[in-house]
Amino acid sequence: MKQKVTSANYTREVLMAKKPVLVEFYAEWCAKCAMMEDVMEELARENDFWMKVCQINIEESKDLSDTFEVEIVPTYVVFWKSKPIAAANGVRDRETLEEMVKEAVMEEQQGGAKKSEYEQ
Repeated sequence: MKQKVTSANYTREVLMAKKPVLVEFYAEWCAKCAMMEDVMEELARENDFWMKVCQINIEESKDLSDTFEVEIVPTYVVFWKSKPIAAANGVRDRETLEEMVKEAVMEEQQGGAKKSEYEQ
C-alpha cells in the first residue's frame, strides 16, 4: 500500500526507511498524476516486500517540493540509505518505475557510479 508523506513524517517514512523508497511528487489538479494512481498502487502492492512507495503532495508539502526542485508533476525520486539516488518525471508504466528503483539501488551497491542530481 502506498504511503502519503508530508513534511511532518518525511524523515520517518522516507529517510529512515529500511528499504528503497520510490517517492512520487504529485498534485491534486494534475491529470497525469491521476493517471498514475493505479500504477503507483499496483507498484506498492506487488513490491511491498522489497521497496516502499510514497506520495508527496507538492502543495501540502511545498518545502519538500522546493528542496527537490519539483517543477513537473508527476516527479519520481528514488531514496536509499537516506539519500536520493535517482529521479524521473512524467507518465511511466509500472515496469519502468520498478526497473528504475532496481537499477539505482544496484548502482549504489556497486559504489555509486553516478551522482544523483540532488547530491552536491
